[in-house]
Amino acid sequence: MKFAFLMDPLESVKAYKDTTFYMMLAARERDNEVFYFNQSTLQAGNNSVTALVSRLDVHASVEKPFTVLETRHSDLSEMDVVLIRTDPPLDMDYLYSTLLLDLLAPSTRVLNRPSGIRNWNEKLAALHYPQLTPRTAVTRSAPEILQFFDEFDRVTLKPIDGHGGKGIVFLEKSDPGNNRKIDDITRGGQQMIIAQEYLPAAKEGDKRILLVEGEPIGAVLRVHAEGQELNNLDQGAEAVPAELDSDDLRICNALKSGLAQQGIFFCGIDVIGGKLIEVNVTSPTCLQELCRFSGVDHHHAIIEKLESS
Repeated sequence: MKFAFLMDPLESVKAYKDTTFYMMLAARERDNEVFYFNQSTLQAGNNSVTALVSRLDVHASVEKPFTVLETRHSDLSEMDVVLIRTDPPLDMDYLYSTLLLDLLAPSTRVLNRPSGIRNWNEKLAALHYPQLTPRTAVTRSAPEILQFFDEFDRVTLKPIDGHGGKGIVFLEKSDPGNNRKIDDITRGGQQMIIAQEYLPAAKEGDKRILLVEGEPIGAVLRVHAEGQELNNLDQGAEAVPAELDSDDLRICNALKSGLAQQGIFFCGIDVIGGKLIEVNVTSPTCLQELCRFSGVDHHHAIIEKLESS
């Protein structure tokens, strides 16, 4: 089969931990053809969607993970599967890419479904399940944020288009800089943000659960570095083994039908203290860590599912 990966530039890939690389490696180890392209070369005409596509050999060596075998303009209808794995934010280039990929014929399977990526913002999708989430407000109004804050001792503020922990701030009752923080993150009331009840369980880490076709395949716990607070790996946190508990399974079961309706084949949900925080649908991570901790080749199982579907 032919697997094409829409992703960030190959030279930016950190192969020692990158989930996309691990999926590409599994596809190649299973004797499939693996291709790479990025958003900058994606085009569409009346009858085709094309891109500058590189056919790759993929190596287990993290020092030299890729060998480019050939590069050519290609009609993406030649591919059996296109996997959208570009990192967030879901900016206008990302949005246009999903719209162009919607034009491909059903003979090419596109995952996650482009419309699902558009519909399920990673920070907002959890709000489809209010019974599972911390108390939350989405607004750009400083008075509304302060009114929400009145109910709590501590509140987390997050940009809607943030990723990797970037831009997150905390409001504390004793902090004289709260108004400045609100003004900064909302850009003077121009930018809508998420205000969320702070969960003390975050001090113990947050759990990333990976799901394939709505079924959980396992979890890892991301624990902040000493002296830090954010549990994001991009912010220096460490991944450690974790088990799925009854709250995790309840959340996964609640999401299953919604993920299927949106065409979300592979996603990662973030859970803190039994509460759903985010639904990551663009390029969820932690697959390598899960495989390493569990001793299971989940990356091969994912590709095998695609081969047989």
